Amino acid sequence: MNNSSQFDADVIVIGSGVCGGIVAARLAKAGKSVIILEAGPRVKRAEIVETYRNAPVKLSLANMKAQGSGSPFPNPPHIPSTYGDYLQQVGPVKYPTKYLRVVGGTTWHFGSALWRMIPNDFKLRTLYGRGRDWPIGYDELEHYYNEAEFELGVSGVDGQDESGHGGAAHPPRSKPFPMKGLNEPYFMQRVAEMLRPGGYNPVIEPHGRASRPWNNRPVCAGNNNCNPVCPIGAKYDGSMHIDEAERAGAQLRENAVVDKIEAGDDGRITAVQYKKPDGSSHRLTARQFVLAAYGIESPKLLLMSTSEKYPNGIANSSDQVGRNLMGHTGISMNIMMGEDVWPGQGPTELLVYLNWRDGPFRKDIPSYKTKFRNTVPTSQIAAGLIDKGVFGSKLDAEIRRQSARSLNVAVDFETEPLPQNRVVPSRTKRDAIGLPVPEIYYSVNDYWNAGRDFAVPDLQRMAGLMNAEILKMDLGHQDRQHIMGTTIMGNDPKDSVVDRDCRTHDHPNLFIAGTSVMSSASCMNPTLTGAALSVRIADQLLKEI
Repeated sequence: MNNSSQFDADVIVIGSGVCGGIVAARLAKAGKSVIILEAGPRVKRAEIVETYRNAPVKLSLANMKAQGSGSPFPNPPHIPSTYGDYLQQVGPVKYPTKYLRVVGGTTWHFGSALWRMIPNDFKLRTLYGRGRDWPIGYDELEHYYNEAEFELGVSGVDGQDESGHGGAAHPPRSKPFPMKGLNEPYFMQRVAEMLRPGGYNPVIEPHGRASRPWNNRPVCAGNNNCNPVCPIGAKYDGSMHIDEAERAGAQLRENAVVDKIEAGDDGRITAVQYKKPDGSSHRLTARQFVLAAYGIESPKLLLMSTSEKYPNGIANSSDQVGRNLMGHTGISMNIMMGEDVWPGQGPTELLVYLNWRDGPFRKDIPSYKTKFRNTVPTSQIAAGLIDKGVFGSKLDAEIRRQSARSLNVAVDFETEPLPQNRVVPSRTKRDAIGLPVPEIYYSVNDYWNAGRDFAVPDLQRMAGLMNAEILKMDLGHQDRQHIMGTTIMGNDPKDSVVDRDCRTHDHPNLFIAGTSVMSSASCMNPTLTGAALSVRIADQLLKEI
């Protein structure tokens, strides 16, 4: 029997972000029939840039307060924006993560940090008695990290010690970065010079912005609004892999909100159902299924997919679906330098300090990353001055002075996978097409608190070395929008959702792609690890189809 009469496709991929896109493109290029389902619409860069340009409040990393006032990305009723009140917060700590439901996913607005984890991050329980060990190690993933860096077009500095100790190159790499790093702006060079006597070793972030022409991407021109959108497409985003998949024959169905996964009595997934914005329902079948709807929507969909045989949802015999929600809950410090350093040239993120990334201290305090945000909140500076009654040439001079000297230094802490931190479908609130919205319970433990208490004097010491005045310390629980852990990976089907290959323990033909499978969070942005695991899933599927 030929494939087309038995199934609608060899593989259905749910979600069109970076992880779903990598899997879809690799399978389509190998001649497999692939259907990609995306809850949201296709967006055009020119339109997003124009919306952003005309917005009275500019949404960016430098202006976190404005996040409630909207994003330049579409907000249709069938996929309400996470910038509004779509996410129901019920825990002691808010988890106001911002993800995009559009073709290409959240990488449209990510800061584009693309880090590898280091070997010790995979063995946290064994080494430090914290969190969980992964069922795989760095060595097994290293080759896939190379491939993911090539897929995303990563720029980086070869030979750096990314463990932050200022020693030999780490982690071990079998291939150099695909592209050399971008030039470091003056502000980063000056800060590094001032902090070096204190033993702080600067590390330049690997990232997804082109430093030479790469796969139709131009060289980064330093527009400095990577979040919310790169105006020229120098920065990687997931739509690039979707374009590649479609060129190779994959079909994309946009505005298709998957609301149920069906499984047979033998455990094999048989079909998915989806709704269109008009409320109509549709159904598709395939040999293999890949769930890549990111760390909030993926577990919500699994938990919504109940049936007589699976009363607790799909892939949930362990009761771990939606649990172990992790993030890089952080703190920050605003400082005024005693000299002009002119931030705001080049990418929004680049200079980081990783002195506390790894070591025996992780038994007692979480690893953390300290990053210097290369952003200038000019509109906030201006508004603050006008409120104080500063006008005319004095206003102009003060805006110049403050924008040349204001810096934001942010700390991202590793969090442990706590089973009580979880995502479930809301029992009380539904969206426009009648589906439950996500309900999130999130908290931090004493381990996180110990990290905060340790990092505050560390930040104060850095400010002292830079002769900077501390204007404000924000010790609230800042969300860094790095969702991990809600479909956690492990060897034991009783306490994890997927196995070492990202295959669900309960269903042999359902894989989960994305950062939700990560067994530990490290303190580094998780996108590249999710991408490396997705390359690995694609390899596995090609053996099986």
